[in-house]
Amino acid sequence: MVSFDEILDPSTMDERIPWHRKVDKNGRFYHATQRAANKEFIFDKELGQYRHNTLCRICTRLNVKILFSVVMSNHTHDVLIANDWADISNALRLVNTSVCHKLRKRYPSKYRNGRKVFESSPHYRVIKNIVDLTTVGKYDYDNVKKVTSKGEFVPYDCFWMLERGVTMKPYDKDVYPKLFGMTEKELCCFYESKNPNEVFKAAKEMFRNWTKQDNDKLFKVDSTKPWLDET
Repeated sequence: MVSFDEILDPSTMDERIPWHRKVDKNGRFYHATQRAANKEFIFDKELGQYRHNTLCRICTRLNVKILFSVVMSNHTHDVLIANDWADISNALRLVNTSVCHKLRKRYPSKYRNGRKVFESSPHYRVIKNIVDLTTVGKYDYDNVKKVTSKGEFVPYDCFWMLERGVTMKPYDKDVYPKLFGMTEKELCCFYESKNPNEVFKAAKEMFRNWTKQDNDKLFKVDSTKPWLDET
């Protein structure tokens, strides 16, 4: 089994949004979601690209790796990896501050008198095992495909890049084979060829030899601590 140190090697670093719950800060992999206030369509192509570029720059600085990132018109999805949840939280706080500043500068009359850009702080769902991580990627992949299949607009998604085998920091090409046994291109083909239930079943089969101890060693900061009850 791959170790977490291999995943977060510093040398490589040059439509459903759940309500907030208490964040389990003992994890290393998080699916972070953020919704615009009043579900407004705040992201266009320019702002979606700006948000992603800012995310890449800040995550690189804080040694947070991006596994998947999607910017929809009124919400975002990011699957992020770090050895400390606080680094992920700080990264998204800085990204949101930058996006808010840009929007307020673009529409000064709209965002006056303390009007919010985002509904609240991001929601962080800790990812507890390798099967869950695989299916989360499929969920984000399908979010993009569902919208584009209707001829609608997605401001930014990382999958066009991964499908072409192109990555930039803080994405890491070596992480995908280490985690999934597939390159980033092969992973996109895997998601494209299977429905969510098939992805789940295939992931259960691929990782059938992983034990609870294997998962805890990779996904927990402290494998001796129990997971927080998020229900």
